[in-house]
Amino acid sequence: MKIDALVFKLHKALRKALEADKHYLLAVSGGSDSMALLSACIALQNEGYGTYSVCHVEHGLRGEEAIADADFVASFCKERCIPCFVEHVDVLAQVAEQGLSVEEAARNLRHGVLQSVALREECDTVVFAHNSDDQVETVLMNILRGTGLKGLGGIRSCSHAGLHPLLGFSHAQLAEYCRVQGIAYRHDSSNDDLVYTRNRIRHELVTYLEQNFNSNLCSSLTTMAMLMQEENDALDAVAWQAFAEAAAVDTGAETDGCCVRIYGKKLKKYPAAVAKRVIRKAYAALSRATLSYERTQAVYDLYVRNAGGKTVQLPDGVIVSCAKGVLIFRRLRVAGRKDFSE
Repeated sequence: MKIDALVFKLHKALRKALEADKHYLLAVSGGSDSMALLSACIALQNEGYGTYSVCHVEHGLRGEEAIADADFVASFCKERCIPCFVEHVDVLAQVAEQGLSVEEAARNLRHGVLQSVALREECDTVVFAHNSDDQVETVLMNILRGTGLKGLGGIRSCSHAGLHPLLGFSHAQLAEYCRVQGIAYRHDSSNDDLVYTRNRIRHELVTYLEQNFNSNLCSSLTTMAMLMQEENDALDAVAWQAFAEAAAVDTGAETDGCCVRIYGKKLKKYPAAVAKRVIRKAYAALSRATLSYERTQAVYDLYVRNAGGKTVQLPDGVIVSCAKGVLIFRRLRVAGRKDFSE
């Protein structure tokens, strides 16, 4: 591939994903992927296409190396008159408090900070530098954990977290972009630590699969992810239609809490896959948590058996019962806690 063609292709992809009159917050770690994103967006801004600010989140995990990364990003932005916000979080404290893995705690804190800064600085959305390698790792990680269509779809180009416009580029291509454009970048040593699941997938599993099963693994899985996103969207649209037909939401005081009713007669015309999605949507109307496969199946079995007198206890204080063919999801009000619908 000609170098000029790579630069042109990347800038074209960003123009397609972003809008000229919007203000974006770029999530920049200092690595080659995010520095390619930042450099390309600066070029677009110089052409009058969008305005950009930067947020760097330091996780408190790598000591002086991490501080040097933050200083590098801040200096790069200062030299180019790009607003930059360096935020510090304590991942290990979050791990101890909530019992999460280091990876999960870091991701949760990072996304929370990015959304907070975007809101404070009046940015339209956050832009991430995830690439096709990240997509492959995410899909494989989801498969290993057990997943459905949504997990097989991996990272979406547009999600609740923000935009991911570089999924069509590999990590190698983004590093090459930096080399050609003369953009320096940092290396995060934690990306080499095989204690983390994603790193083992990146350095061991992907390499093994490419060498022994499919040399075009990245292309195959990224194509599959796009197809699964389309399939998931189609099925979810049907599930929303079914929810609108079969469910009634009641948050009135007479219920002593929030209540969702699903009428079996209206739901039975839909296949099991749709019915289970309706069950998860009913639960989501009462809770911010995601309902697991096992608990979804337990509620579905209750619905199929029409088991009056039986109940299923779900997380966040939600109880499901069945009476005369109607599934009833109820969560009692708790003092000091706002309901999802409020």
